[in-house]
Amino acid sequence: MISKCANPSCSAAFNHRQGRLHRFPKCRTEHGPPANTHAVQHFWLCGACCKTYSLTYDEDLGVTLGRQFERGSAPGRRRLIAAA
Repeated sequence: MISKCANPSCSAAFNHRQGRLHRFPKCRTEHGPPANTHAVQHFWLCGACCKTYSLTYDEDLGVTLGRQFERGSAPGRRRLIAAA
């Protein structure tokens, strides 16, 4: 269950009426894909953070947080939220 903003630097409590909800495939385990291959993980960015940041998913890295419009930027500029 989502309790706060996905931005580790933000402590905004989850409010389904504000911000943006993101769904990504559930991260793989060390031993292969998750047991339920249709599983998804939910992440939420609060109203303030979603104006500046975006979440993206990369099969090798996992879910990362970065500034909007920097999707093609180097991975070092993005912050890992959930490992693949």
